[in-house]
Amino acid sequence: MPQRVGFTVPLVRVWLCAMAVGAYGCLALLKSYPPFAYVPEIPLALDAVLSFAMALLIAFRVNRAYERWWEARTLWGKLVNVSRNLAVKIRELEQPNREDRQRVRNVIVAFCLGLKDHLRDAPTLSQLPGFKDDKAAPAHLPSYLARKLYARFHAWRAAGVLSDQQLWVLDAEARELLEVCGGCERIKTTMMPISWRLITWQCIGVYLIVLPWGLADEFGVWTIPLTVLAAYLVIAAELIARYVEEPFGVHEDHLDLEQICKAIDRSVSEVLLDDECSERS
Repeated sequence: MPQRVGFTVPLVRVWLCAMAVGAYGCLALLKSYPPFAYVPEIPLALDAVLSFAMALLIAFRVNRAYERWWEARTLWGKLVNVSRNLAVKIRELEQPNREDRQRVRNVIVAFCLGLKDHLRDAPTLSQLPGFKDDKAAPAHLPSYLARKLYARFHAWRAAGVLSDQQLWVLDAEARELLEVCGGCERIKTTMMPISWRLITWQCIGVYLIVLPWGLADEFGVWTIPLTVLAAYLVIAAELIARYVEEPFGVHEDHLDLEQICKAIDRSVSEVLLDDECSERS
């Protein structure tokens, strides 16, 4: 299982970039001396236009990234509810023996873990609970596990312990598993257009190139820390958006899929394998 990686290293890199921009800002303090004396004065209107354009681009970028992150979190919240509902309905409608309940529990939990690995491009069937001896290598792991679940349903239907109406009830929940999978795949494969990312970086670059020359006359040596601060904020905003728009990774700003899978495992295991709870009821 991959360990979650802290977000501190990328932010340290942002500080280094901001310091480099601050070093460039030192040149603006020499604008009274050749050859920097030939640098034209930066009108306030130009600085305002660049600031406004950059703010619009970054705001849109951050909002779109957060929307993707929140939609991904909503889908995984739905997966938690679907897994619990499916476990409850299997336990109460079909009332399988403990061996069958263990098998179904393994498939539901394995689907969630397999979806996590699938979204991280590291699906391994043999590492999932209950599939250690399975030698299959499915191209789409979540679909393979969903087929296993439906195979169990049809086995119960063939044995006469599950009616058509009960099968429809279970199908209404089970089909949501692949609906969640499809929604997550759409988020993963539909990135922000490269042109938008490029124009955002270009606008940030032009803004940071112009900024110190517009500040030098009024702020003097304070131009350097102000340039560093502005560079840190705008570069960090873009970097955070870049990380957040891919919500299925292992950084701290990504979804904690490991904890969500553990919560599903606990809930489903309690419903399907807690015989004492059934006896008390």
